[in-house]
Amino acid sequence: MEYFMELQRLSVKLVAESTTVKPLELVPVFHAWIRNQKLKDHLMIDVADYNHVPEGPGTLLVTYEGNYSLAQEDGKIALLYQRKRLLAGTLTERLNTALKAVLTASELLEQEDEFRDRLSFDRNRFWVISNDRLSLPNTEQSFEELSPALSEIATEFFGHDNFILSRQGGEKERLSVLVESSVLN
Repeated sequence: MEYFMELQRLSVKLVAESTTVKPLELVPVFHAWIRNQKLKDHLMIDVADYNHVPEGPGTLLVTYEGNYSLAQEDGKIALLYQRKRLLAGTLTERLNTALKAVLTASELLEQEDEFRDRLSFDRNRFWVISNDRLSLPNTEQSFEELSPALSEIATEFFGHDNFILSRQGGEKERLSVLVESSVLN
């Protein structure tokens, strides 16, 4: 499968540790980010509230380059970055760009006055999700082809090579890979 090397539609997700923050609280924060151009490498456009949609995106920050969403997932808050625009570079470089985008947003959220001491994201694991079932279906072969690039960014992210990559979901779902450190911080 040669298509996966051109994979562009990527998502990266971080889950918050225990928090009292509700996704709806992000609406005024994201509006302030737009006014102050908080994300320097993204053209921020709008904020949408989809919290009424079951298993929906929750609170959505729309940017030209990608969307950021914060939603309840299995009783926890999850921050998801979904890349929309094409990126140059290798698959590893594109994955790294998406990972850095979600990390930057998570750090900015943790630093917001109203969320300080109420919101922190788990940096011992993250998910990489393919939004392109044609180029990268959820199969063992796709997982094996994606693993070297994921291993490279995981080694840089964690600062060690003690991590586990595990394919999530079934073949009818998008390919989702949990990247989890074996060394707890």
